[in-house]
Amino acid sequence: MTKKEKAIENIDAFTHFVAGWVSGCAGVLVSHPLDTVKVRLQTQGVSAIQQQYRGTWHCLSETIKNEKVYGLFKGMSSPLLGTALWNAVIFGTYGNTIRWLAGDSLEEQHRMSNVVIASLASGFTQTFVITPLELTKTRLQIQTSQKNQVYKGLIDCCRQIYRQQGFFGLFKGFNATFIRDAIGFTAFFGIFEQFSRWISKEGPPYRDITIVGHVVAGGLTGAISWGCAFPADVIKCRIQVDYDGRYNGFIDCVRKSYKEEGPALFRRGFWPCVLRGFPMNAAIFSIYHYMIRVYEDHDIADRIVTKFLYVD
Repeated sequence: MTKKEKAIENIDAFTHFVAGWVSGCAGVLVSHPLDTVKVRLQTQGVSAIQQQYRGTWHCLSETIKNEKVYGLFKGMSSPLLGTALWNAVIFGTYGNTIRWLAGDSLEEQHRMSNVVIASLASGFTQTFVITPLELTKTRLQIQTSQKNQVYKGLIDCCRQIYRQQGFFGLFKGFNATFIRDAIGFTAFFGIFEQFSRWISKEGPPYRDITIVGHVVAGGLTGAISWGCAFPADVIKCRIQVDYDGRYNGFIDCVRKSYKEEGPALFRRGFWPCVLRGFPMNAAIFSIYHYMIRVYEDHDIADRIVTKFLYVD
């Protein structure tokens, strides 16, 4: 590989990182209010600091009434700050695993069995990043007033958890997060691959799919994949807001929660979760692919290298 080719490869990698960060931030911004409603409904009955809600609309209206619109954005700083690293890990792991399994063959890269294996790899790897982010986000989201405020903000939340439970306290709910994401990411990448096959007339790498196509395919993919992962997400959230040590792991939380609340446990917060998945992933997929397409169509990497590193 020549010096110029290596420089272009580095710019390519950086561009994908930036596109993932920008699209991830957009996804967080448009979806976080529904995520707050979802988390508050899912974790009712676990922590004494929480207000109780009758359903999605009651939770939404009570949050706005008591905490203004700001209440819907509590805990957003954590995923917003971490989304660059999160997206880099997800798409980096997925892409590298696909290339390791399939080489340069587009047909093999889009074979569904390879998509599933790469999805599981990305789900496992990103668990190390997302668990502390979701732990702090979830604990901040359930604080509904000054009276039940445990943490003053993201930094204070991290500090208190570290002081009380050490470094590994920040990874509370790791196993539950992995179970959720093993299901969620397999559905996520697999369903998006299938939608791409239906929409594209050219086949891999599906460059003929329009921005509207990515909005629809990405949005539906997000909604369906979150629906598949929802039961595991309920357990993950309940474990992460368990201040008193009621649950001894994933299975114990399932057993105790089901015994206390029955099947209704897995309905609370379902619709906010699924509805949230559409705008979040519509934004992520459409913005990410738009940025990459503009970058590739205008040969930006070649222009940068030619202008700043070479005199042709």
